[in-house]
Amino acid sequence: MGQVEINLPETLRYHLELIAQKEKMPLNQYIVYALTRQAMLGSMFHTLSEEDRARQREDFEERLQRLGKVSSEDLEMILREREPDDSDPDLDPEVISRLQNRIAEARMAQ
Repeated sequence: MGQVEINLPETLRYHLELIAQKEKMPLNQYIVYALTRQAMLGSMFHTLSEEDRARQREDFEERLQRLGKVSSEDLEMILREREPDDSDPDLDPEVISRLQNRIAEARMAQ
């Protein structure tokens, strides 16, 4: 196995040491694990071509247009009746607040 010497900021080293202790493994082993995991995750993603990105953008804009056609009353009813789901990290309070603002703006525009 090859060796690499790196200088870590003290705060990062402290944080990594805490995690390694929690995982009950030596710091070096944890760093190898973390780097391996990151390298494998990074190789799972690929860059989209300009054409694919343009297609995704068009699809996104089309979906936004369809969303705009929903009445503010329907959106409010959906928000009221939905069951909270803590497993959806994208539906945080900020997203809900933005959606509520869109409903209010739609009402004012009517």
